[in-house]
Amino acid sequence: MRIMRGEHRTGRFRRMTPLSVRAACGAPVPAPAQAAATQAPAATQAPAATQAPAAARAQATARAEHPTVVTLTFDDGTADQLAAARILHRYGMAGTFFIITGAVGARHYMTRADLRQLAANGDEIGGHTVSHLDLVNTTLAEARRQVCAGRDILTRWGFRVTSFAYPDGAASRAVAAIVAECGFDAARIAGGLAGPDCPGCAVAESVPPEDRYAVRSPGQVESGTTLADLERSVLTVQRRGGGWLPLVFHHVCRAGGNCGQLSVSEATFGAFVQWLARQRAHGVAVETMRQVLGGPVRPAVAVPAARPHGVVNPSMETAGPSAVTNPSDETPDRSGAPHCWMEGGWGQNTSRWQRTRDARTGRWAERLTMTGYRGGGAEYLQLFDLGACALPVRPGKSYELSAWYRGTVTTQFSVYYRNAAGRWQYWTSSPYFSPSAQWAQADWRTPPVPAGISGLSFGLSAFANGTLITDGYRFIPAPTQTAQVTIARVALLAVLLAIAAAVARWLIRRRRTARWAAAAGQPAGQGAGQADGQAPERPARSSSSR
Repeated sequence: MRIMRGEHRTGRFRRMTPLSVRAACGAPVPAPAQAAATQAPAATQAPAATQAPAAARAQATARAEHPTVVTLTFDDGTADQLAAARILHRYGMAGTFFIITGAVGARHYMTRADLRQLAANGDEIGGHTVSHLDLVNTTLAEARRQVCAGRDILTRWGFRVTSFAYPDGAASRAVAAIVAECGFDAARIAGGLAGPDCPGCAVAESVPPEDRYAVRSPGQVESGTTLADLERSVLTVQRRGGGWLPLVFHHVCRAGGNCGQLSVSEATFGAFVQWLARQRAHGVAVETMRQVLGGPVRPAVAVPAARPHGVVNPSMETAGPSAVTNPSDETPDRSGAPHCWMEGGWGQNTSRWQRTRDARTGRWAERLTMTGYRGGGAEYLQLFDLGACALPVRPGKSYELSAWYRGTVTTQFSVYYRNAAGRWQYWTSSPYFSPSAQWAQADWRTPPVPAGISGLSFGLSAFANGTLITDGYRFIPAPTQTAQVTIARVALLAVLLAIAAAVARWLIRRRRTARWAAAAGQPAGQGAGQADGQAPERPARSSSSR
């Protein structure tokens, strides 16, 4: 099965403020954790008591006894976070897990069964969009689809969703307003509290926070964050009179490999949780975001799907936002890509993308140079989103793909589709198109789109050492079978009418010839014979007529 590089995270990576970068992590990136159970209870989340007045009073009393509250949040829903969940449960604690719905079930990510097990154990399931796009640098319509649809999907899966985390921690007033409109009760950013890049900032968030849709944190825990750093962040809050300390985790890695930048070793995390358990006697509590803030669970908010459109930026003339590739090499997605495009690839090869003046139309085209090929392929694709750039489609319909190319390698269209949960997967490929030194056009019609599919993304692929330059992408609905039958019927009718017209002209000529022959005193048969191509003979004059 084709697994595209960067499949598990389709948004851009942006470096946020780490807690510390003074040491390197000696533990490695983990293998994905297995599902905790194959048959999990129905999705329920604790505590339901936050919605009852009596429970709210008890919660306030408990907070008075525990003035320092730590919330352990986990972004993206990667499978290695299940190891952190098991450690938390061992000490009677719960975390808040922010889920990219489009990644659920993908390689290196949690499954729906994993999410149900987390919820059954008291963990909170929060929203993290469908595609993990940078909401600040996309359209407001796409941001609304990402936020509302992500919560709607989790709600339909049976989870009570009130908390949100901005992808890459990036937010704006307009995006925060969308998060509120979509039914979330609070949202967390990645920064705003004291850290290496903000030594003068507050050490803790207030309860309630100054802005429920910009809940602050000390930044993201990274591979250089030590156990002492984590403990110090809690102790500082205690010494300053208490408060709320949300911490942001991503990967939890085991010994035996290399840790990515946004990771904490399982040993460090386990030691920190064990230390937190001992701090209960000193006024430290560990609670989820919803436990801290309470609030009702609001209904899901439906959002209209994107309207059908063709390829955005088809000749790649418009440059995209600058980006930094994830240092863990897990997301080679939008780094340097044109607006509405992303780099895609899979297998073992080295791909280099460059803008080039060697364009068929306009000023720019894109050149792919592939080296070190051992397998797989690479291509530029429409950005994996919910319709701002990706191509909205209808199940059962076929679509015509077209692009211009030149290069030294054989190429073909690679096509990916998006399902109802927002997950992108490889679908199909076209026949091969031969290498061409001159600009050549590749055209292909897709099979009918499968049921449950609402979006497509495609591009011309390279799968050998060499170069491939592409330009002028095009995408249109193929004529339906009814339209094709209608066109065939119209063509047949035109042929029949032409035949009828020819027969009518022949009959008219025949009648005219017969009348002329009768007027000249010749048999109709002779006239008919003359009508077959012999000119009529003029009658000879008699001598009496002179």
